[in-house]
Amino acid sequence: MEDPPFSDDAPFGKPLVGVIGGQGRMGRWLKARLEEDGHEVRTADLNHGPPLCELAAACPVLILAVPVPAVGEVMAQIGPFTRPDGLVLDIASLKAAPLTAMLRHARGEVIGGHPLCGPTAPSLAGQLFFVCPGRGERWRAWLQGWLERAGARMVEMEAAAHDRLMAQVQSLRHMLLLGLGSALMEAGFDPARDLPLAGPWFGSLLGLLEHQGQQPAGLYADLALNNPAAPPLLAALAQNLARIAQMTAAGDRQGLVEMMDQVRDYLAAGRAGP
Repeated sequence: MEDPPFSDDAPFGKPLVGVIGGQGRMGRWLKARLEEDGHEVRTADLNHGPPLCELAAACPVLILAVPVPAVGEVMAQIGPFTRPDGLVLDIASLKAAPLTAMLRHARGEVIGGHPLCGPTAPSLAGQLFFVCPGRGERWRAWLQGWLERAGARMVEMEAAAHDRLMAQVQSLRHMLLLGLGSALMEAGFDPARDLPLAGPWFGSLLGLLEHQGQQPAGLYADLALNNPAAPPLLAALAQNLARIAQMTAAGDRQGLVEMMDQVRDYLAAGRAGP
């Protein structure tokens, strides 16, 4: 099959967009957001829609809405069929590994993307959308235009820096809540009996844990297991919790107070800015 002719103004209109993973929750959400902006969107999955290679060849913009571990396999399959005048963009929550796979196999431009919201968000308005440079600049104008019209806040960041941040604000939070829930379960905490007596602050904390439990557990596991920045950060969390447990067991009031004061001062200095 011959590649379609290169069009200089394609990125500045409403190009045909293909979404691989279009039957998943994020794929359906992404399709709706693009159609709201006037794009024609075609979708495909391994067992639904046209063959992935056919979709890759037909669409100037190809977006991967697949789990992080699947990006490499999908790109190896469709790479030879991607358009040299097109764009391959992913929306995975991690960026280094997906970008490496896209750069290795895609024939055209590559951008790593990450909307910092889930499929329950009604729109992109007010949402952060991380953009990690891959290869080429021509299609960036199209992506920026779509995000601006949608009201999203585009944040450009290198892939490694993005993944370090996600280890801090996602995996650390996910596993902290998991540890809390597991400890409460082992302690015999009864939500029906005890939560009404726990106060609003603890109720809010447990609400975060319940919300996390409503999401696919495999998603959080994959984010932690596929992010090289996560294990050392989780080890640091475990060390700090062990230190707190040791001070509590030893009756070290001064140590606990000093640790709390250090954290308080750290947060206050950070919010105050330079």
